[in-house]
Amino acid sequence: MSNQSQSLKTGFGSQSFEIECNNNDAYRLAEFLFFDFPGVVAEQEPKRYDLIYSGSRPMISLWEDDKRLYFGQNPYHLAVILMNEVLYHCIDANRESHALHAGAVIRGNSCIILPGQSGMGKSTLTAWLVAHGYQYLTDELIFLAEDGTVTPVTRPISLKSSFNQNSWMNLHDYHDQIIVSENEMMIPHRLLNQTFTPQEPLVTHIVFPHYVEGATMTLQQLSPAKSCFLLMQSHVNARNLEGLGVPVLAETVRNCHSYSLTYSRFEDVESIFCASNFLN
Repeated sequence: MSNQSQSLKTGFGSQSFEIECNNNDAYRLAEFLFFDFPGVVAEQEPKRYDLIYSGSRPMISLWEDDKRLYFGQNPYHLAVILMNEVLYHCIDANRESHALHAGAVIRGNSCIILPGQSGMGKSTLTAWLVAHGYQYLTDELIFLAEDGTVTPVTRPISLKSSFNQNSWMNLHDYHDQIIVSENEMMIPHRLLNQTFTPQEPLVTHIVFPHYVEGATMTLQQLSPAKSCFLLMQSHVNARNLEGLGVPVLAETVRNCHSYSLTYSRFEDVESIFCASNFLN
């Protein structure tokens, strides 16, 4: 294990971050998390964290000044805490865009956002789409501008499932590039689709996914009013914005195709998202 200390700097919008890593192993974990992060570093004092690997086991810890945020042996748990810290401060500092809890992918000139709370299946559906020809933007958080364009917070894909349940990913040869904990894992999105170009596309489609075991697949087109109502449920910084963000979301949905999707099998999903006419 190298003792070389390194610092990783990144940011988003008005919030900057600096992660001081005590050795190469700590730096690789930080880089794993933020390799494709937007990385716009604002001209202000960054929030600083210390990521420390120590001992032969090794033990790992995460600190913010004198406050210890994690201590243990599980890189996944530390990664979740650090990523959540960064996302929280990005959202809290944001006074311009509309932060939405949503996945996002693109194909051609079309951008699909997949809003939803944890457990609705949006991360798994996002991963499946990426593995089937769509380009990844994010599985967690987007910032929507008034003109309908999306700035994604691009992070590793986080799934609450096992390799066996997701055999379509074919990642058995990449265990050393994936962080796992029990039935949870973080996957570099480039393992599913090597094609990636940072983009800020215009939203064209909104799909509200809902995974229900054993359910018959249903795809229902939504009115702009219903779509706006559901989208507000994924809005995570409405208190920062004039009108709670409703006018901007209402304008966005009027220019999009909106659907609710209930699914249980990817064979059914394939008939929708891989059909040539869905994105028209």
